[in-house]
Amino acid sequence: MDRAFNRALTGRDIGALMPALTSSAGASTTGHPMDIIETKDAFELHCDAPGFSPADISVEMAEGMLTISGKRKEEKQEEREGKVLRRERHFSQFTRSFALPDAVKEDGISASLEQGVLRVTVPKAEPTPKPQPKRIQVTAA
Repeated sequence: MDRAFNRALTGRDIGALMPALTSSAGASTTGHPMDIIETKDAFELHCDAPGFSPADISVEMAEGMLTISGKRKEEKQEEREGKVLRRERHFSQFTRSFALPDAVKEDGISASLEQGVLRVTVPKAEPTPKPQPKRIQVTAA
């Protein structure tokens, strides 16, 4: 992931929304490009998902990791006149995982699929204040 993006989210170069690309053997997989947009109130993840239905897509949140995956099944052969000379549309799947920053509302995450574009919205939360340093008194034994 882009260092400037991570720095903007966390104030450091690593750790914020760092993607982990996952693929599985035998399927047509790619890193499935995603746009990540920061608004005043949320982070939005957009990706193209043409041919996918909402039932084909899974968005899961566990232990600070947001995982977005999709699996499009191969269409059944239809009876038609003539023979297929070339088949380029096929089964495909993707998985992307993102480590979210601490200041998000996990229970407010939503996802929608409209006209072949998946939009996942991750609402921001107020950052928790860092604890003040505490001085520990040293006593004589």
